[in-house]
Amino acid sequence: MTTTIRQSGRWLLALGFILSLSPVRADEDIFPGQRREDELRRDGFLPLFDGNSLDAWDVKPELEGHWFAHEGVIDYDGQARHSREHRADLWTKASFGDFQLYVEWRLPAEPEMRPQPIVLYNGDFLMEDDNPRQRVTRMRLDAGDSGLYFRGSIKCQANIWSQELGSGEINGYRTDKTMPPETRRACIPIRKADRPFGEWNAFLITLTGNQMSVELNGERVINAARLPDLPERGPIALQHHGDPVQFRRIWIKEMP
Repeated sequence: MTTTIRQSGRWLLALGFILSLSPVRADEDIFPGQRREDELRRDGFLPLFDGNSLDAWDVKPELEGHWFAHEGVIDYDGQARHSREHRADLWTKASFGDFQLYVEWRLPAEPEMRPQPIVLYNGDFLMEDDNPRQRVTRMRLDAGDSGLYFRGSIKCQANIWSQELGSGEINGYRTDKTMPPETRRACIPIRKADRPFGEWNAFLITLTGNQMSVELNGERVINAARLPDLPERGPIALQHHGDPVQFRRIWIKEMP
């Protein structure tokens, strides 16, 4: 009996040591599309966020205290002063061309019932019959809105939001009526792959040339959308939209 207890004790100590080395904590939820840090490193990704500081990010004085690193997470309270001249988005210091980006995100706010617009198959909003300037809306639970911008362009965005359309939408191109119909349609998610409000989600975004693909929680939601007039290089941003949002495990692999 004593020998058995000692062997069990050694086994538990060994298990605890193994778990302590794991990049994903034992008490964390593992979900489809999530990738471990050792996998990302093996595949050539490098961290844009070290888990402790915002050294890789251009934190303007007016953003301090609003965007901050805390226990492996970039937190944003949604309250920084924002205008067209002084945007409250958080941009990387470095610029990037072709890349794959892996990032986990969530909308932590308590969802509330809010009116949401309806997006048609061609990218337009559904409008009232008797008032073509008024969007048709429906009440839905809403926990906020954010996103990521690429190549220094707020038009090239992977949207994070609470809409029925689903996250991953390329909003700036979808809403631009000067774009070809096939471009606008390609910027609408194929499916909604968001996890429940308050839970972590994972984007894997591929941007090569002027084509952008988005995987959300292991499901392809945007498939090689062609984005005309996209800059060749530029920084990446975490978007201000006036709502709390959290990001973690931000890794990038540049492609030749």
